[in-house]
Amino acid sequence: MADNQNVKRPFGVTVIMLLIILQGIFGLVIGIFGALNWKDDTPIVVSLITIIIALIYLAVAGALGRGNRGARFLIAVVTFLVLINGVVWLFSNAWAGIVQIVISIIILLVLFSRKASAFFG
Repeated sequence: MADNQNVKRPFGVTVIMLLIILQGIFGLVIGIFGALNWKDDTPIVVSLITIIIALIYLAVAGALGRGNRGARFLIAVVTFLVLINGVVWLFSNAWAGIVQIVISIIILLVLFSRKASAFFG
């Protein structure tokens, strides 16, 4: 149910909200850094996609905490894209790619846990 008020928000969802905010901030920093230091080995498109994804994360984090199913779906789709983006970053900036991949996997695992699924209805 959207904006779920009947089920207490699981601790994992709160952690995911924080991870999404951190991932959003991290994505902005990495995306801006990549765009400003653009070289032939890091396409500018990858940096711009990173920035767009980061902005989506930051915009949707609050709705996720309220149990909004649409926010959960959007975060899941965007997190999957971040996971793919992290793999791309491995070829030009390994530490950035590893951080994106690890955080994305954690977000997806917790977002679809039993308690989180009950919270989102």
